Formats: sequence, C-alpha cells, structure tokens
Amino acid sequence: MLTQKWMLLILRELNAGATRFNEIRRGVPRISATLLKQRLLQLESAGIVSRRPFGPDGHEEYILTEAGSELKPILSAVGTWGQRWARDIEKEDLDPAWLVWAMHRRIDTAAMPKGRTVLALYFRDAPKDHRLFWLVCEHPRVDVCIKPPGFDDTLRIETDVRTMAEIWRGIRPIGEALSEGSLIIEGPSTLVGLAPRWFLLSVFAGIKRAAGH
Repeated sequence: MLTQKWMLLILRELNAGATRFNEIRRGVPRISATLLKQRLLQLESAGIVSRRPFGPDGHEEYILTEAGSELKPILSAVGTWGQRWARDIEKEDLDPAWLVWAMHRRIDTAAMPKGRTVLALYFRDAPKDHRLFWLVCEHPRVDVCIKPPGFDDTLRIETDVRTMAEIWRGIRPIGEALSEGSLIIEGPSTLVGLAPRWFLLSVFAGIKRAAGH
C-alpha cells in the first residue's frame, strides 16, 4: 500500500502537520482531488489515519494514528537518502507554489520583529499567475497568500524558482545567491540583513550530497 503513487508524499504532508484535505493537496499539487480522497480512505482503512469532525461547518480533518506516527522515522530516512542521492533539479521539478507552501512551514517567526511581518516573494521566471506570493507571519503563525493580503509588504524578495529551490534544499548558500544578485531582498536595511536567518530551509538541507550528485 505504501508504495502506491503519491502515498509517501501524502504521509509526508500528514507528518508535517497538514490535517485538512486542501492543506494536504497543496503539499502534493499534482494529485487529483479524487485520487487523494481514495488514498486517504485507504490509509484510514489500514489504520494509519483517522478522521474526525473539524469546526461547525461539517468539515473533517485527517489525523495520524499511532501506527501512522511511527512512520515518521521511516519517511525521514527516505528523505535523507533522497537528499544524498537524488539527481539534480530539472526544469519539470520547479513548482513555485509547492516551494512556497513548503517554505512556510520552516520560517523562524520567533526571530522576526514583534507583530506582523509580510514577505512578498516574486519569482521572475515563473508563469504569470505563479509569480507573486505572500507569507504573512505573526508568531507563531505563517499564512500563504496568492492574492494581496491587504497589508503593506515588510520585505520584497525577488529571485528565480531554481535559485530558491536550490537554497531551500541546501545546495546553494543564501549568502552566495545574495552576493551574485540571483536573490534580491528589498526593504528596510536593518531587516534586509536579518531576513536570511528567518528561512530555516528544508529539514534535509544539512545533509551532504554524495560526490557527483
């Protein structure tokens, strides 16, 4: 069951804290809604996931059972192996919406100024409808917006999708990208200098890639 297409990615999202159907789908953007529902039912039938009501609107959330939680070290081991041995990032791997969704879970809001911090992320080479995203950060919460959130931008970050993906994976140091101009951060100088520390990157970013990869 676990080797079926998309299954490990769904479990990754659940282990990362996603509980609502749309949250899970944003972390696995290429799966259809129908297939995701089918996979979640399979996980429930196997005793890996349970469902429970959420809020007054009749919606449900998906919670890992004890058996599901015990998969976490297995998923971590697979992720570590992938970071060491996966091929280089290719063009078809670059998905700005997924990247921003992954990044929003790894923002150090405690290191930000008190109150609200709004990061506008502009991907200069992305399709027109996937170029601009906002991370609205107010400790400890981070929300992803695909439309203007109604607040002034604290900082504007401009880059291309590959550069941010390589930074996220720990392949390219953020300082190097800033020095060569492939990543630009605009805003108050005091915050521009602090901003690189707010991005905690992928949990696998510190894993050294194997020689030749």
